[in-house]
Amino acid sequence: MKRFVLFLTAIALGVTLPAQTHHTSSEMQINNQYRGMIMQYLQQDVQKRQKQLTREAGQMLVNLPNQEKLYDETFVHIQNEIVEGTREDGSNELNYLFQVDYTCGHLESISDDYPLGAYDCNTSNSSRALCAITKNMVEGVCKDLFARGTEVTINIYASTDATNISHIDYLGEYGDFRYCPAIYNNEPVRISVSQEEGVSTNAQLAYLRAQSVKHYLESHIDMLKQTKNTYKFITRCYSDTGAHYRRNSISLEIHGAYDAKAKEMGQRLRQDEFVDFNIPVSEANSNRSTFALIIANEDYNVLPNVPFANNDGDIMQQYCIKTLGIPQRHVKVLNNADAATIRTQGIAWLKDITVAVKGDANIIVYYAGHGISGTDNRPYIIPHSVKYDDIKSFKGKTMGNDEIMLSNKEAKKLLSQCIAIDTLANWFNRVQYKNLTLIIDASFNGIQRTGQPMFSLKKAAKKGRGMRLRNNIVVWMAADTDKTAYSYDDQHHGFLTYFMLKELKRSQGDITYSELYNNIEQALSYESSLQGKLQQPVILAGGKIKDTWEGNKLR
Repeated sequence: MKRFVLFLTAIALGVTLPAQTHHTSSEMQINNQYRGMIMQYLQQDVQKRQKQLTREAGQMLVNLPNQEKLYDETFVHIQNEIVEGTREDGSNELNYLFQVDYTCGHLESISDDYPLGAYDCNTSNSSRALCAITKNMVEGVCKDLFARGTEVTINIYASTDATNISHIDYLGEYGDFRYCPAIYNNEPVRISVSQEEGVSTNAQLAYLRAQSVKHYLESHIDMLKQTKNTYKFITRCYSDTGAHYRRNSISLEIHGAYDAKAKEMGQRLRQDEFVDFNIPVSEANSNRSTFALIIANEDYNVLPNVPFANNDGDIMQQYCIKTLGIPQRHVKVLNNADAATIRTQGIAWLKDITVAVKGDANIIVYYAGHGISGTDNRPYIIPHSVKYDDIKSFKGKTMGNDEIMLSNKEAKKLLSQCIAIDTLANWFNRVQYKNLTLIIDASFNGIQRTGQPMFSLKKAAKKGRGMRLRNNIVVWMAADTDKTAYSYDDQHHGFLTYFMLKELKRSQGDITYSELYNNIEQALSYESSLQGKLQQPVILAGGKIKDTWEGNKLR
């Protein structure tokens, strides 16, 4: 039986753990005018954490030692969401709920669940994996939510099958318990277990399985030592027998996790600091000669995800239609697009349009995603679904943790699947158009938006020629090819995208390229430097337009 492949599914909403408790839903004490906007903003944060949790959990499980591997038939489920609750004093709170559980297939004599009569979570591969995922969630992805003194409700679910128990020795690892509260088969009970008397009922066995998970969390997760934790034990005994009835699930609810963020968001919305809301609207379809292709690559198959790239594309589309007055059918969005899709469904679409309108076209191509600079310093965008099988340097490495230097041969294999910026521009050489503008929100120096390293290439001894722009084109770049383009986490955008949208919002789209660039450069450099990650945008022009680009407008 193959033991290596793991299926991991991420679920935004809908997974219900056994005997899930319900939360009181109530209205937040904020202005209803901003309620939907605030919840939308917070949900973006939840989705970002969901993607990171899923990705890191999947990588962690694949890298488990051989003796801890999960079978093909074990499916791990991760869910996180915002839960509205009410405190004991009647005040409202916005909580963060994290849940992790699993299911195992029915295999004869093979299981990742508890062996018959065992209660130590270390005897179950799946329960041990759930504990490790929870540790990564608390100490890594969601570390910022666990401030000292924060109230956390930890629900531990444990179950047994219907096998009759006569006596199981209890070694007393977790202490003796006398009339301790729990839920057993959906009913409140009091459980007693002692080393002297051992285990004689399924209720005691399930309870010890829950206590074993609690012991792991308390022993291995230091951050839970500074929070105020309430443990609840939800146990049950199934009416049938089998290993798949002997398992655990875990959920953590962090009380008030988003209270401060919601309050701050409300204040900033009143000051109109966010570009995602109150987008200015110009006359519909007033910019009929402009056509826009938006490429947003956030989710990569091997490389780390690009935070907020999808949101960049979504909001850029809204500004194109609402603020710039571009007809909706003139704007195409490609999410997580590979090279073939970009060329056949994106560039070919634009080229056909320029022929149909006999060159009366202003073309905008926007890209948010990963980029890389070649050995000759030419910038490339990295499409989705690049094949990494032949690149040995990636194998067994964790992006953002390991220093990965590609050999010249490996770099050549990678770059052959990417799209050079000047190549993308040259695809328009044989068609007529009025203006061509590329807006590229990506890093090209091997550093992610998060500031963590991704990989690097060996550069030539002499700095190469870089990008050549032969046609009439203006290229906006988030940073030079040897600099990093970061994300503006507080605004859920890349820095370049945020400040470009902010200027379009302020000017309602009526702004020249010269003024647009100067304002972006000043504001972006200032804000990024305050955050300790200085970023300076770049604008380049080619062909005859290099002497007249300053007066161009997107609208």
